[in-house]
Amino acid sequence: MVEAAVFEILGFSTMLALVSAGLRRVILSKEDMIAMQEVTKYNRELMKALREKDMKAVERLEKKKEYMQRVQAKIFGKNMILMLISMVIFFTFFFFANARYGHTPLLTMPPGLELPFISVEGKVQFFGWYLLTFFAISLPINKFLGMKITPSTVKK
Repeated sequence: MVEAAVFEILGFSTMLALVSAGLRRVILSKEDMIAMQEVTKYNRELMKALREKDMKAVERLEKKKEYMQRVQAKIFGKNMILMLISMVIFFTFFFFANARYGHTPLLTMPPGLELPFISVEGKVQFFGWYLLTFFAISLPINKFLGMKITPSTVKK
């Protein structure tokens, strides 16, 4: 039962990570990703100009401020939708699986290793294993399935 639970949770985590990555690709277009990089670049330049007290650069960047705020608001809205959908998926499985696996220890941590939210008294229960697998699988899947944006596609 315990070994099966470990692999079931791993499978569900993989499935959920793939669904989340797919949603990200559907909701955020390549143009949105480019716009996010453009906003990040703008903010970095503005911070640098303010830090260096380069008033000419600050004035030049302030002219773009309203446009950048509109772009940022548009992308923020899409990111919020994505986050809400992902949270619904994450917690739907969580409640289903928590009822099934509960506080049964699934794995044992190496002696002396305690991870907050992951292990309790040297034992990894459902919640800890779910967090570990979901995030350990989500990061590479998002990296692999993410849209490739090269620096040359970002406006200068």
